[in-house]
Amino acid sequence: MKKIVCLLAGVFACFQLFSQGVDFKSVSLKEALEQAKTQGKMVFVDCYTTWCGPCKMMTEQVFPQKEAGDFFNTHFVNVKFDMEKGEGKELSTRFKIRAYPTFLLLEPDGKVRYRIVGGGDLEEFIGRVSRGLQEKNSLPVLDKEYTTGKMSKRRMLDLVMTLQDAYDADRLKVVADELVKRLTFNEKVSTPYWVIYEDNSLSPLTSDNFSFLLKNKAAFEKNVGETKVNQKIASAYSGMLYSYVAGFAKKEDMPRLDVMKQQLDEYDLPDKTYLQTKLALAYARCNEDIDQMITLLKKEIYNLPQGELWTLATSLDFVKKQGNKTQWQQVAELGDQFVEAAKAEDLKGYLKSYFSSFKKLASVGVYWEDLTLEQALKKAERGKRMVFVDCYTTWCGPCKYMTSNVFPQEAVGDYFNPNFVCLKIDMEKGEGPELVKRYGIRAFPTFLILRPDGSVYHKMLGSGEADAFLKRVREGMEEEHSTGYLDKLYDEGNRDKDFLTRYVKSLLAIYEEDKAKEVSGVLLGLLEESEKVDSNYWFIFENPTLTSQKSDNFKYLIDHRVAFIQSLGKEKIDNKLYSIYYNRLSYILKGYDKKSKVEDVVYMKKEIEPYKLEKKKELLACMKITEAYMEKDVKGLYASCKKGFKLFHDDEAMNIAFPVLKYLNSEMKEKNKFQELVNLLLANIENESLKEYLSKNMEG
Repeated sequence: MKKIVCLLAGVFACFQLFSQGVDFKSVSLKEALEQAKTQGKMVFVDCYTTWCGPCKMMTEQVFPQKEAGDFFNTHFVNVKFDMEKGEGKELSTRFKIRAYPTFLLLEPDGKVRYRIVGGGDLEEFIGRVSRGLQEKNSLPVLDKEYTTGKMSKRRMLDLVMTLQDAYDADRLKVVADELVKRLTFNEKVSTPYWVIYEDNSLSPLTSDNFSFLLKNKAAFEKNVGETKVNQKIASAYSGMLYSYVAGFAKKEDMPRLDVMKQQLDEYDLPDKTYLQTKLALAYARCNEDIDQMITLLKKEIYNLPQGELWTLATSLDFVKKQGNKTQWQQVAELGDQFVEAAKAEDLKGYLKSYFSSFKKLASVGVYWEDLTLEQALKKAERGKRMVFVDCYTTWCGPCKYMTSNVFPQEAVGDYFNPNFVCLKIDMEKGEGPELVKRYGIRAFPTFLILRPDGSVYHKMLGSGEADAFLKRVREGMEEEHSTGYLDKLYDEGNRDKDFLTRYVKSLLAIYEEDKAKEVSGVLLGLLEESEKVDSNYWFIFENPTLTSQKSDNFKYLIDHRVAFIQSLGKEKIDNKLYSIYYNRLSYILKGYDKKSKVEDVVYMKKEIEPYKLEKKKELLACMKITEAYMEKDVKGLYASCKKGFKLFHDDEAMNIAFPVLKYLNSEMKEKNKFQELVNLLLANIENESLKEYLSKNMEG
């Protein structure tokens, strides 16, 4: 057994010896500290978040390197924690993590020896960590020396560097200012103290440190090197100019630009041409000269440093509010050049997404994003908006009308583009079929207004003219009118009669038939008998979906016919009964209802016998025709049609007669008799278009 254990230990040791990169242990911090104590090491903690770019850079590019593994695996037990999940949340509070990435060097007892904020290339980063490994560079040791008031200048420099690594800006400035006051001229321009003048936070363009650097540029170049000094000066100018280009500086700050222009003309700095371009952009931004900014960027776009593309692109943000459609279009076109100039694919993606907002603003009519629904939801979340989805099909006439006549209108675009991320999705292609199921889409066009989490805020059906459509959308954006809000109230248990009435009507308007049946059933269960026959609730019995011929609502209508007539009038009740029977007969003849039998039609005839319906003759004629059609009795069908067609008008002609004539056209041998029926039908049709259609399609 001992041999097996030794063998496994040897294999594990070899695996560690030949492994690449930093070996981050999947253990708790407590377990890591125990391992460090056993192994005589310290603990290295990577405090990261999933959204932090520098964190990802360190994880993907720095820590996997063999040299990183050789260094960190030798000196530390390495662990990493997401500061927004699990143990990371507690550690974030415990160690006061304020920025990402933060790296902690912990003693085996859990005390912080050294803190490093921010990543970097491997060689530079190992240098910072190596400083931290020396206990003399730890903040507790340095602070103890500092409080004595007898700290040497070199040790104060160590404190400055430790505070730089810890990103403790306030204390850093105090200590650095105190140190600079103690330095001789020769010390100030020497290499060891260059870190003070190189630090942008300690030597910004307007500081005494930077003035000293400019005044003694030659001395710094001699000791530190011309390249480093010029890069620092160029960096300082670039940073200050960015504050102008980005709009942080005010117009009254422009005299400072004149000073920078004079200084830039004097010094031969790296990227001087670019700095002069940035200076010109700063002047244009301060003057809010949109056209000049567009002209400058258009001219220099392919000469701009890659690292500055995003910075300069976003400097145009103010144009969204202060520009006009022409300028938005120019910026949108400039955006295409920015994307083309970018080399990194992720930068291209960011730029494309950023400039899409200008394309949207420049658009006359609704701007449709080229995104998946998931991408659109994420974009909506970032912009604190909602997603508007046009759920269409290629064969849908009203869909085409909206696309051609409503959405291209400027007034419609002016409302939609700032308020929504807009998508058009064919419900029969790509992700469309899945969305049909997900959102219960039953008719076209359907319009969805979705929250960034993908839930329905509001749902609408059907086309309309621009003004009416905009009114519907605006009303839907008011929470109390939104379908999502009504769903929420119902699910939370609201059973107020007025609310349920409004909810059922809303569901019917968007063809949520199953839900409408459920809610209307709840509503009817709350009503008194006298209320059920009241006009306020007639919409339930009037609706074909809620009151079909086989439904409980229909039975209630039949059983309480007299009460309904007394409340609403005979004409309304008769017309409703007629339409219920008529619709079922039409569905049978058109082939939509394949379950009904001849016996069902016979029963219907008996059912209406006691009723003195206004259109009873027409309805009986429809029933006799349907009965003969279902029995495939050609002679009986001919006789029924000859008698019934005399009573038919436009609606019956299309929904009852037309499917029957299609059948007779193929079954009747006497074509003259068939034509006789056609002529008889056409004689009663008033709509000329319908008459023309039937004539063309019913030639004997």
